[in-house]
Amino acid sequence: MRWTISLLMVLLSGCHGVSLFEGPGENEPPPIMSLWERYQHCRTTTDSLELFRMIEHFEGVKLSGAEPPSWMKGWGDHVTRQPVRIAIDPQALGVACTLRAAEVMAAAERLTEARALYERVLTRYSGPAWAYYAGLAKEALLRLSDSSPATVAYIPDRLAPH
Repeated sequence: MRWTISLLMVLLSGCHGVSLFEGPGENEPPPIMSLWERYQHCRTTTDSLELFRMIEHFEGVKLSGAEPPSWMKGWGDHVTRQPVRIAIDPQALGVACTLRAAEVMAAAERLTEARALYERVLTRYSGPAWAYYAGLAKEALLRLSDSSPATVAYIPDRLAPH
């Protein structure tokens, strides 16, 4: 009778009940709300060092779906990792934070750093899914090149008559 009840409990609880025996993975992704809070802080801060840290943090986040329990992996190729089901994309937060940091650098007349951040957007986020952000970076680079002062050098012509 106990075996029947135990078997019935396992069958009714499904995979979630059995996977409770397995511990959480060591490389768990950061909670989404902490990423959102970092992004909100990125939108308000003007500290360049803090902005660079946030950019690095966002670029380091790699979300992947949950692995199936080890006892299911032996069932074959049709057992795969679960898809990620989140409302926000950490990469989108990262590219938006990078653009914001570039704007802050440009406003502080740190044009070299701003240009480097815009170019970072163009190289890291070059796919068609990131066309909107790449377009913003291209427009900003054009504005930066238009606003940079021209350098005039006086080179005397030694061969010309005086």
